Amino acid sequence: MSIYIDESIHARANFIVLAAVVASEEQTQQAEKALSSCGFVPGQDEFKSSMKMAGNPGAQQLRDRFQEIIGKCQIAFGVCSVHERDQLMSLAGRIIEAITHHGSYAEQTVYLDQGMKSNSVKLPDGFTLEMGCDSKSVIGIQLADCCAHFVSSIILGEMGLFKKMVPASRVYPGDPGELELAWELWASIRYALAGPEPAGTLDDYGDYEPLRKPFGMVFSDGCDVAVAQAVRKRLGKVWIGCIH
Repeated sequence: MSIYIDESIHARANFIVLAAVVASEEQTQQAEKALSSCGFVPGQDEFKSSMKMAGNPGAQQLRDRFQEIIGKCQIAFGVCSVHERDQLMSLAGRIIEAITHHGSYAEQTVYLDQGMKSNSVKLPDGFTLEMGCDSKSVIGIQLADCCAHFVSSIILGEMGLFKKMVPASRVYPGDPGELELAWELWASIRYALAGPEPAGTLDDYGDYEPLRKPFGMVFSDGCDVAVAQAVRKRLGKVWIGCIH
């Protein structure tokens, strides 16, 4: 397993999402195969969340393939304000610390996109940091780019700033209606966002409600209060029960 980190910046809402995707070698190989099957050349082309999707079926297919892969990884993320962009390395360190709270995650390599400003950061013992990575060659960063965009869209949806609709059949086969894309994105990656620790209460039978604490969720000291409230409301607990 390795950890891949990239950011998504949203000035209009005053936040940056820094997403850390914990992926296996098999999953990064799946991402490389997805690039090829969607008409892209690994090492030369790459997925970027800023790619034009309208009228670009190859990009749409690649986004959907990456969405499937991300949903089977583990996702930790941090949120800060836009003016804290130069402190992303510090936020990355806190995200890694949150991941290490789950005992099975140790002594991994952390890959950071070359667009992140280099600062000194202390990682937990055993972790190796690779900074300034080219996302064309380190394909896991492309997954992190896609993931950061998804998490940002979910937050924007909670804040009422992202209202794109998609066919409900993407989640509920046969349903002719529509649902918000932000909700569909959450539904597709919710298991990856969930950690092992229960967040619900015990029911009458002594079982926990199907709610989990996030796998990793941290905030900077200067995170916008309204943004933090929206994040905690939408992602502070992860529903892992049936939604069909």
